[in-house]
Amino acid sequence: MPSVPDTAARLSGDTYVVPGLTNAGYVAGLGVDTSENEAAYAGVTLDTLAITHGHADHFSIAHILRDAGARVIAARDDAAMVENPDINIRGMFSWAKPSDKMTTKLFRGIGCAVDGHVEDFNDHRAAAIPLPGHTLGHHGFLTADGVLFTGDALYIRDLWEQHPLPYAIDPGMVVASLERIRSVDCTWIVPAHGLPVRRDEAEGHIDFHIAQVHRTAEMLLHGLRNGMTTEGAVAFISHELGLPENQAVYWLAVTDVKGYLGELLDRGLIEFSVRNHVGWWQTVA
Repeated sequence: MPSVPDTAARLSGDTYVVPGLTNAGYVAGLGVDTSENEAAYAGVTLDTLAITHGHADHFSIAHILRDAGARVIAARDDAAMVENPDINIRGMFSWAKPSDKMTTKLFRGIGCAVDGHVEDFNDHRAAAIPLPGHTLGHHGFLTADGVLFTGDALYIRDLWEQHPLPYAIDPGMVVASLERIRSVDCTWIVPAHGLPVRRDEAEGHIDFHIAQVHRTAEMLLHGLRNGMTTEGAVAFISHELGLPENQAVYWLAVTDVKGYLGELLDRGLIEFSVRNHVGWWQTVA
């Protein structure tokens, strides 16, 4: 039987969680994401590394594990971000090149070549489950032992005080993915951040996450009654949710709020216009 990462904790059968700033998974030679701790994988053989999505904290040492022989897979929509993490930084700045002073380690990472796509993943140890919303190509992985690794698709309740506006590109997709998590037959759910929870306990965390998405949308809809610029909408939500004032949080909020604006526009609840060369959003009368 293959050795397991030395920090790993067994959840069920051959499935282990590798705790860290980002929780990772391990099941009989298959890794799901990576922790940041290279030493934890010393002497461990990984034949495959499945990455939930293309944010650098989820593949922080993937390049090292690939050099050691692991085959790396990622979703088609996120593979380029795994291979070139600079795409995340450029995307936040509408593809313009930002000053180095405007980026933080939260956005940086070491790229890793991708050998195959999650959409073609066929492995008896785990099944891939599409969970888009945090990113377009986000996937969870359900192991044969009934453990579901959800990546950043689910934020457990304990995290919301510190992160009241979790990064997402599409709140509608987020809610649909949370309902998909609810429908999965499993015994454990392992979020990327926070402690693993048993399936029955996860129900409350799912409900809370969905409620917070709806709350933010309603908050924004209320704030737009008299109209706001895009920048004003970002400031409004940031203030209402009590977000800290720093560059990293600001740029994450810009993406989040634009996601909410886009969804509310698609639902016909707000309208968008350009006035004096400034984007303007307003609730539909």
